[in-house]
Amino acid sequence: MFRSISTRISYIVAAVVVVSSLVTLLFISTSLREDNVTAQGRTARNTIRMGLLYLQEGSQAIERYREHAYADRKQAIKDAMDIFISELDSLYGLYKAGRLSEHDAKEAAYNLARTTRFFNNDYFFIYTEKLKSLAHPDRSIEGHVLYDAVDKNGYAFGPDMVRKATREGGGYVHLWWTRLGDSNPVPKILYMKGFPQWNWVIGTGTYVDDIEASVNSQKQGLIDDLRKGFSKIRLADTGRLFIFDDHKNVLVPPLGAAQNFGQNINLNTGKTVIHDLKEIGKLGEWKLDYRVRRRDGEEVERQSYVRYFAPLGWYVASTVPVAEIYAPVSELISKQAIISLVVLILTIWVIYYLIRRICQPIRSVSKAAFYVSQGDLRKARKVFSSATDKGHLKRVVESFGTEGEKGFDEVDQLVKSIHTMLNTLNSLVSQVQVSGDQVTGSALKLGSAISQLEAAVENQAAATQELGSTSREISATSQELARTMNESTQVAVSTGDLAAQGMRDLSVMGQTMDAMRDASGGIFTKLSVINSKAANISKVVSSISKISEQINLLSLNAAIEAEKAGEFGQGFSVVAREIRRLADQTAMSTLDIEKIVSEMLSAVSSGVMEMDKFRQQVENGVSNVDTLGSGISGVVDQVRSLSPQFESVNEGMQNQSEGAEQISMAMIQLSETSIQTKDALVDFISITEQLSNSVSLLEEEVAAFKVDKG
Repeated sequence: MFRSISTRISYIVAAVVVVSSLVTLLFISTSLREDNVTAQGRTARNTIRMGLLYLQEGSQAIERYREHAYADRKQAIKDAMDIFISELDSLYGLYKAGRLSEHDAKEAAYNLARTTRFFNNDYFFIYTEKLKSLAHPDRSIEGHVLYDAVDKNGYAFGPDMVRKATREGGGYVHLWWTRLGDSNPVPKILYMKGFPQWNWVIGTGTYVDDIEASVNSQKQGLIDDLRKGFSKIRLADTGRLFIFDDHKNVLVPPLGAAQNFGQNINLNTGKTVIHDLKEIGKLGEWKLDYRVRRRDGEEVERQSYVRYFAPLGWYVASTVPVAEIYAPVSELISKQAIISLVVLILTIWVIYYLIRRICQPIRSVSKAAFYVSQGDLRKARKVFSSATDKGHLKRVVESFGTEGEKGFDEVDQLVKSIHTMLNTLNSLVSQVQVSGDQVTGSALKLGSAISQLEAAVENQAAATQELGSTSREISATSQELARTMNESTQVAVSTGDLAAQGMRDLSVMGQTMDAMRDASGGIFTKLSVINSKAANISKVVSSISKISEQINLLSLNAAIEAEKAGEFGQGFSVVAREIRRLADQTAMSTLDIEKIVSEMLSAVSSGVMEMDKFRQQVENGVSNVDTLGSGISGVVDQVRSLSPQFESVNEGMQNQSEGAEQISMAMIQLSETSIQTKDALVDFISITEQLSNSVSLLEEEVAAFKVDKG
């Protein structure tokens, strides 16, 4: 489709720039629209909040006025009731004093209620506790029971009137009632109080429609103030604030709105805009987007925000055409589009110019490549010295190997590579043409040399087979010797293990002899202790013998004294005889004990001597065991030192056996290689013949190139 790569690249870059510009404009448009809608909504909400603050201040002022007015009226009718009750007390006092009959006193009270007026034609009335009318300025009510009566709002006020009067001692009741001579009910406050002397319920009241009229007047003043304030507030160009109430009455219409503004239909829902805004406000939401039809029949999209003010039952809302919200964005997008178009044109022109400058050297290089494909290397080299690209290629070629080469870009590097390739190709083709003849001659010489090599390889293969047989015999002998050394090593290891076991047994015997030596020493020590104890026993026996002799002498003296006493000493004489006989027995027993102790001393002394000899023999045995252990330990060390030597010899034999096997395998492989070499030489002769043919063909092909002889 396109004639050159520069044009293609220019169109591609232009398309990318256009798409990026459109995407940027679209993104900016969307982002600005959202930001503008958000900012407009924030402004509308803040403005509505300011209106609500003003409404709150006005509502609080109106509510304070209403509270004070109602409090004053209530206090006034209560004071009037107190005066009227005092009059009734006077009449009752006259009745009690006997100055008036009860009938006359009551009639006087009835007439007083029918004729008394105060303030705005307010009056008194008298009911029974069953709420039967006894006296009322409206004589048509007298005689009727009003206990179940209701006002215009359906309020059954009778029970509350009785309760306030009788149980609570007085209280207020709010209801709707007609004035005297009028038929329209108006709000009224009653004050009810009981008169227990005659079981009456006394009431009076005041109409408060004038208070509500004053309140409404203040509300109207507030509305007028809001209308003036809202007329100075703008949202966008023509957006305004307005107020409507729970009954969908527009209290403050938007400035410049039509008379039927409250009847505008939301084309999205089919209901009035005021109705939809009321629903939004009741739900506590803010925003409503809708469509309305103007007087000229055109549909317009609008946006409103609304907030409900509960104390007055009013709604503060805004209305702004959506087109005015988006107008600044559209104007900004238009300006941005013009700027982007100018930048786009300049960018495309600059890119086309730069790409053309880049592509001109590429076009020249492609021309040189075309000459190479035709085999004319001379014309290809001349392209680099021509002026088709305003001398750029020539400047690049002349800058090779200089400081100017540092400033090369990718295209310059490509030019350098192509120029180097041409020079190399020219030199290569020239050399191929020269070397072709040389290769042909060399191939003939190589064929004769290969024939001689083939004969030498056959002789080598025969010698290799003989050497392989000898190597296999050496390998078998080495393997047998290795097995013998392996068995000798195992015997040496077993001998070392047995010697080590004997060493361990001698160690156990030495420990046993040490234990026996220690035990004999203990026995010798204990026998020595027994010998010393036996000597002590001999000393005790000697002491007992001496005591026996003294007792015998005492008994003899006692017998003598008993004889001297005569008849009185006979009992004592008997005792003296018994003591002497006991002393004799003790002496005889002492002799026996002394004999036994002597024999025991003799036996213990002999045991001590024998035990001392046995202990010396045990010590000699321990010394001999130690000497024998030292000898066996030397044997074990010698055997153990011999085992590594056997293992070293065994390992050497194993290595020699493996080496012999490797030599045998290598000889086998060498034999196979010789055979393969012979086969390869046959193939090589064939390849050499093919090479000679290929060189002939290459010479024919290279002859088509036109080169500069160097």
